[in-house]
Amino acid sequence: MPKFKMPPPHGGRLVERVVEKRDVAEKMAAGAIEYELKPTTDPKGVPIRHVYREIISVCYGFFSPVEGSMTSGDLERVLKERRLENEWVFPYPILFDISDEDLKALNVSEGDRLLLKLKGQPFAIMDVEEIYKIDPKDVATRTFGTPENNPEVVRQPFDEKHPGWMIYRCMHPNVIAGKWTIINPPKFREPYDRFWFPPRKCREVIKNEKKWRTVIAHQTRNVPHTGHEMLMKCAAYTGDIEPCHGILVNAIIGAKRKGDYPNEAILEGHEAVNKYGYIKPSRHMVTFTLWDMRYGNPIESLLHGIIRQNMGCTHHMFGRDHAAVGEYYDKFATQILWSEGIPSFGFEAPPNEVDYGLKIIPQNMAEFWYCPICGEIAYSENCGHTDAKQKFSGSFLRGMVAEGVMPPKVVMRPEVYKAIVKWWKVFNYPFVNNKYLEYINKELEIDLEPMEIPKA
Repeated sequence: MPKFKMPPPHGGRLVERVVEKRDVAEKMAAGAIEYELKPTTDPKGVPIRHVYREIISVCYGFFSPVEGSMTSGDLERVLKERRLENEWVFPYPILFDISDEDLKALNVSEGDRLLLKLKGQPFAIMDVEEIYKIDPKDVATRTFGTPENNPEVVRQPFDEKHPGWMIYRCMHPNVIAGKWTIINPPKFREPYDRFWFPPRKCREVIKNEKKWRTVIAHQTRNVPHTGHEMLMKCAAYTGDIEPCHGILVNAIIGAKRKGDYPNEAILEGHEAVNKYGYIKPSRHMVTFTLWDMRYGNPIESLLHGIIRQNMGCTHHMFGRDHAAVGEYYDKFATQILWSEGIPSFGFEAPPNEVDYGLKIIPQNMAEFWYCPICGEIAYSENCGHTDAKQKFSGSFLRGMVAEGVMPPKVVMRPEVYKAIVKWWKVFNYPFVNNKYLEYINKELEIDLEPMEIPKA
């Protein structure tokens, strides 16, 4: 068997741009131009993205080697080749966009320093390197691709029904580029605080506490059903790794849509899988990353690989329709990328086989389903009863939960259901609704300590 070891951070080093010392932070922010961070909203005024999440993920190293809002050169290189100007692979534009009115009011220039505020408190500083214009619709379209330009995997044009396309489409036409530095470290609220493992800490836990030499990442934005559980077990214990020492569940926490499960239920639902012994706690760890998901299938998988490599994972499992919504991409687009490459997106070979690419190793997985003849979860075509297969249906499970009916334990563990019910009682509804949206958009996942910045 091959010998595996923790891969280096993407780009060779972890980006860590967080100032812990209050006196140093105050000096850095003194005299800076103040700006209160605002969410990106759709045409109906609903928040669909908030840049503070990107600031946190950049400054704590999840997105290494990115250090801030991209310059026009980095943006163009990412859209053309999925690379930064320093050659390292990176899939998405990371942009600090601002309206014409706010830009005029700020009267900011290259070389200035911005003090970015959140919830009325100082949060981060930004050293302005460049100010430039974008066409949001062009950025949105080029980010995800088109059937004409990317015929290998794009099946239909992106439009307003795609949440990731809408995030870029709804951005303002001005971008301020520059590095971010957090000067007021966020305090995560319960239960997020239990699952907050930024890359430096995560790598230390994996190496020194867990003592895992091989770690496979499980991407999630949902509460787990037994199909997810089987995916984790089979990817970790019957795949190429044979067996993997640990499974790192990494939930993407960000803007919510009606009908989603609450973030809190997602995290505690996954925690229940190890807490109640369905996977040994010594081999299973739940974490999260702040990111307003773009649902970019193969493009999203690149970011997921970068995040989890930076967190210390050696492998990443990729299933059918990874990080997808609708039928914009081929259902196996992510697996095509990681097994063959997608030349039109800049990959003549898989992302872990190109120069300045990723070091994390893909574990492509087939489909899990319930076999009523066998009375258990089946993988791929292994049991031979394909005519009787019953696929896992998230909408069916949601329907049962909405009626207050505990799903059969063969498809959802009762302890996972109880985690849903716990937060149902808190928010008076099991899924995201207007009340939850108002709550999460006001409270966010974090609090900030009061901080006085001296005037210059």
